[in-house]
Amino acid sequence: MRLRVPFWTIALACAGMAAAQEGPSPGEWARYRLEGSAPWRYARPVEDAGYRIALSSPDGRSLEARVEVEAAPLTVDAPFPPSPATLSAEGRAVLADPLADDPELDSLSRRLLANAKTTLEAVERVIAFTAHRIRYALPDGSSETASATLRARRGSCVGRSLLAAELLLRAGVPARQVTGILAARRARELTPESRNVFNAELGGVRHRWIEVFVPGLGWVPSDPGGLANTVTARHLALDRQPPAGFHVDVAGRSTELKRPILETAEGGLTLYRPRGATVVAAVEGAPLDPRALAASPRR
Repeated sequence: MRLRVPFWTIALACAGMAAAQEGPSPGEWARYRLEGSAPWRYARPVEDAGYRIALSSPDGRSLEARVEVEAAPLTVDAPFPPSPATLSAEGRAVLADPLADDPELDSLSRRLLANAKTTLEAVERVIAFTAHRIRYALPDGSSETASATLRARRGSCVGRSLLAAELLLRAGVPARQVTGILAARRARELTPESRNVFNAELGGVRHRWIEVFVPGLGWVPSDPGGLANTVTARHLALDRQPPAGFHVDVAGRSTELKRPILETAEGGLTLYRPRGATVVAAVEGAPLDPRALAASPRR
């Protein structure tokens, strides 16, 4: 009996063999087996600055995803705010979507990003704010918005991501949502705030983060929970949220990168500094350095 293999599996198998021949990449990587009903409907290849996902099908039936995160810091100093002429068509389209009138969000965006010199720095400031000033809250099934998250000073990964993206959009920086999974074999591999929603059947937790268009780099991922201009190899971006029965199995993983950690009252959040500069966040009208953030009270 002749086995009929879909075209996409042949293409992905070739890509997988090519990736294997390239050998290990410098930085952090993880290889995942995606299981469930038609997992290729939810997976997607990614080629972002410092973050990639390559899909392959070694046996023509199963689907694997290899996530790679570069160790080298980003160094492009694209000015802030970016000129529309330096944006991609996708970036301009994101900025063209109208935003609701919200004086509070407009005011915070202006204060937070005042005197920022580069787009990467603007992202750092916004991530510092969402990580240190917006308290994490477990999702309760209710709809979250940027405005509601700011007023409540709390939100899940969805609320934090919506707020981070909108603060950047209101300053003329293209930002959009990324849906996916924080992959893990067991709860203790995740941060304390994520362990409570660990799902063994899924192989991690459902998660939301953002990507920002930076001229000279393209789309750059960031996690509003505390990772600016980078994510980890645990961040598996998907085309859309998968249904029940979808499972991520960790097939292999490198040693995780060690990033600068800003100790906070929350117990330690990671904030990546792409140029090694001190992060200065103009939070709520006053400049704060990392030591001031560490002393800020919990909300």
